[in-house]
Amino acid sequence: MNRPLSPREVARGVPLVDDRLLLELLNDLHTADDLVRATAREGFFARLLGQITGRRHKQDLAVTGALVGAQRDTLAWLSSLTARLAVTDLIVAEVTDEVARVREDVKELDSRLGWAEGDIRELALVLAELAEQTGRGLAEHDERLRKVESRLAIDDAVRRWRHPRPDPGLGRLFGAVLLAREVAAGPAGLFSDTERGAQVEQELVDRMLQDPPIPWYDGVRSVTGLLAEATRHLPGDDHRAMLAELLGEGLREELTGARGPLSTALSTAAATTVRGADPDAVARTALRGAVRNGTRYVAASLTAEELLRQVVGEQFAEAAARRSRLQKARSVS
Repeated sequence: MNRPLSPREVARGVPLVDDRLLLELLNDLHTADDLVRATAREGFFARLLGQITGRRHKQDLAVTGALVGAQRDTLAWLSSLTARLAVTDLIVAEVTDEVARVREDVKELDSRLGWAEGDIRELALVLAELAEQTGRGLAEHDERLRKVESRLAIDDAVRRWRHPRPDPGLGRLFGAVLLAREVAAGPAGLFSDTERGAQVEQELVDRMLQDPPIPWYDGVRSVTGLLAEATRHLPGDDHRAMLAELLGEGLREELTGARGPLSTALSTAAATTVRGADPDAVARTALRGAVRNGTRYVAASLTAEELLRQVVGEQFAEAAARRSRLQKARSVS
């Protein structure tokens, strides 16, 4: 039986929800053409964003109504993130970068869209304030402070993984992936990119092995079986859709191209199982499509430590690639 999701409860239990909502905002603001059309999407986070901001995406919304009608509530929600320090530095940087690009596109449009430029300028100011007040942008920090922030971030994430309150019911494997994703996108991930941060990934793996949720994996497990078990035991289709989107489904290629093979397979399996397919068959197909030779190789069976190394390594590599993309884009502009 599918257990319905309470958006407010999910937002409390899964820290990355606020990150994905900001990225969902980018799906509205990606280009000036998106601003004109404001087309509806039906993904989980499109619906969740609609509930949180008061906006409901409908196919028959007029262009002006789609943007102007949501602007005030969207800005109020963004401002609340500042007070709660609820988003990771990587997401703030990516959203701010995209908003800046949208502003440039809007400036080149016909005068009939002049009203949009003012709204985007206000949105950019709110995001800039968010990045400044959270102190988690891509600016240089003192190295020792970065190390302290890194350890605090790992401590906090592992503690919540071991004792989630409220428990979002995501299971062991998805919980581990989201924990690693959260840590990689925050201060610990940023510190790991420095010369003195080389041990951050191993530190996270060690902490997760020392204090795992109960029950945890024993012995050697089939990766296909782990994927099937993870998707089969989720409470409902809303959870599957949410997890698929948290791992990148529905985002543009430049934001998902660096995903690792296990993350890709998990996302695909969660999204496909929504449609009622057999979890075992879906897991085999998803893994076959995601795993290749070279850097995308994943062994058919893994121990608990090998599984966590794979999970953590993929999330940190993806976060590093996204930071690199941002830095290159800024060096060109």
